[in-house]
Parts: sequence; structure tokens; C-alpha cells
Amino acid sequence: MSDANSNITSLSERRQKQTAKCPQCGAVPVKPHVPFCSRRCAQLDLGLWLNEEYRIPAHEAAEDEDIDALLAAAEKDINPT
Repeated sequence: MSDANSNITSLSERRQKQTAKCPQCGAVPVKPHVPFCSRRCAQLDLGLWLNEEYRIPAHEAAEDEDIDALLAAAEKDINPT
């Protein structure tokens, strides 16, 4: 029985260690606002996204001429004349 209790304790300790912190202030997150600790931190983060402070990197799109050339080359490979 003591082994089972020690396993439960170690699982709960691991979960506490794995708990993420609020990305804005580092406090412990609270359920209605997870992953943030408060509505204020959630709103601050939303404001940063809306003001384009955060950006997701994207690759530039290829030019249409480049795509047309690639399609023509692929078509020649499929149907050689």
C-alpha cells in the first residue's frame, strides 16, 4: 500500500512541476483563463497579436511564371513526345 501512495504522490508532484507558467507574467495559470493567470494577461497577449508584435514566419509564394514552368516540366516528364 505504501508503494501505491508513493506512486500517487510522485505523479502529483510531476504534474505540479510540468505546469506551465503564464506567458505574460510567469504566475500559475487559473482555469477560466488557461494558459494565462488572469483576464488581464490574456487581453495583453491578444493585444500583442492584434498589433502584430507576434508573427508566424511564412515562406514567400512562388511567382506564377515559376509555377507554370514547373508544371510544364512535370508534364513533359509524364508525357514525353
